[in-house]
Amino acid sequence: MAKLSLAALVPLRSDIANKVTELDNEREQNAFGIYVKGEKAEEPTRSFVQITEELAEAREDFRVIDELIHNANLANRITWNNQELSIFTAMQVAKHMRKEASSLKRYGSMKKEEINTGGYYNGGEKLITRAMYDIAKARETGLQLERKVKRLSQLIEDECHKIFLEFPQAEKYVELED
Repeated sequence: MAKLSLAALVPLRSDIANKVTELDNEREQNAFGIYVKGEKAEEPTRSFVQITEELAEAREDFRVIDELIHNANLANRITWNNQELSIFTAMQVAKHMRKEASSLKRYGSMKKEEINTGGYYNGGEKLITRAMYDIAKARETGLQLERKVKRLSQLIEDECHKIFLEFPQAEKYVELED
């Protein structure tokens, strides 16, 4: 029975999604033949029916692995900031933290004051844009948040390597060693 870590199932899920796309494209290419009237159309090496059956199987495998991953992400927990979070919630927190860190670092790279280019407004007077926050503080907060999110991501990754799930269909997509 194929038992893989949650960390290994995530890229396998991506591989199965790619397989679904490949089979869908192959079926599209083999669905029709173009030939000169009076001659015989070249038969594809794999039939439309065969590809359709493989496509249905791959889609079902994708659904199964997707559900396994989602259930494991909801059922398993990590401790972060003295709280127990599901892996799913921790991934959402990390995603939001990354976005906030990126925004703060961007704010931290701005100039304190800048003359607006693009002409004069307000009766010919130059307009100035002024940062209404502490630029250095924004940058430092962004960098601190970036370090925290790296730690949270590592905790999530570590936990995903400890969780093992059965997915017998894996043998169709990856060589498994005992």
